[in-house]
Amino acid sequence: MSRGVEDIRVIKDPEVAKLLADDTRRRILHMLRHQEMSPADLARALDKNFSSIQHHLNSLVMAGLVEQTREEKVRNMVQPYYHATAHRFIISYSLTESLAKDDGYAQWHEKSLQKMITGLEVFGIKIPEEKRARVTELMDACVEMERKAFEEVVEQQCDPEKLERSVQRPLLQLLTHLKLSRDAEHITAIHELDKTIGL
Repeated sequence: MSRGVEDIRVIKDPEVAKLLADDTRRRILHMLRHQEMSPADLARALDKNFSSIQHHLNSLVMAGLVEQTREEKVRNMVQPYYHATAHRFIISYSLTESLAKDDGYAQWHEKSLQKMITGLEVFGIKIPEEKRARVTELMDACVEMERKAFEEVVEQQCDPEKLERSVQRPLLQLLTHLKLSRDAEHITAIHELDKTIGL
């Protein structure tokens, strides 16, 4: 039943991307990227009821993000097991504009940016209130440009199956950095961000 697990899947369908704005679906996908699990396993791990987990799984299966890998008989009942269809999912930069119009996704994106700002404190960086808006804007722009460059590098691969993941990942990062080093807009934003947060 399994088609095999891709290393990286670029999500270009806005309806599929919107599914990832839900915390429970993201957590299910995260778990299923690392191991196959049954709905009962997921319900226990996430402390959710079985029907809720099954509903989320059905949505993820329909979107092609998760697939059933096998079935097992447990106490006279057939128990399906699922696994993610890729080790990593990235939402295409091309969807940014259309997703920004979706309230649920926009709220999730805004919360993520605020968590990043708060997360800077872990590195000893405190952003004064008067600079938070600009730092948020710069971080958002830099992350978006990095997503775009990374996606372009991913799609440039001719035969990714020939590369071991331990080699593929650092190569993708290196080529992404090389691409960004030629992007004047990214360089300007990074320099301003560096000056503003005072790293």
